[in-house]
Amino acid sequence: MSATFIGAKIAAACGGLFGGLAVMAYMKPSTILDATIRGGISTGSAIIGSTLMIDSLGWSNSIEYHLISGAIIGFFAWSVLSVFARFFIKAEKKQLDILDLVNVIKPTKELNTLTEKYPFPIEANPIDTKVKTKSAVNKKPRKKQPSGRWPV
Repeated sequence: MSATFIGAKIAAACGGLFGGLAVMAYMKPSTILDATIRGGISTGSAIIGSTLMIDSLGWSNSIEYHLISGAIIGFFAWSVLSVFARFFIKAEKKQLDILDLVNVIKPTKELNTLTEKYPFPIEANPIDTKVKTKSAVNKKPRKKQPSGRWPV
């Protein structure tokens, strides 16, 4: 069954919403607003990307394939967005410019010669993967509970 344009987009939206709801079983949202935002991002990403995914994989233009591709895209949309967000948050904390970020992602000879020509301090990997927050630094160690008793 060949999909019309509107039918394909509705199927992709339903699949994206289903994929977004499925990933919420693994990454639980903290509030209703957070769940709504995640569902919207998953649905929107599926509407935009399902046709591109079907064309690139060579699948037929049917409603079932739009539903499946929407679910796949909706499942991964929030995770991909959060990976990029965490990368740029860490880069902002380290106050890196665009050349440093590109050098971290893909070190090239041209960028290395540019940094040699205009020297400025740069670490081997300027983005620290373990950023300590104030709450992690100021935590006191927990008292060890005696074995055989429930913690109070």
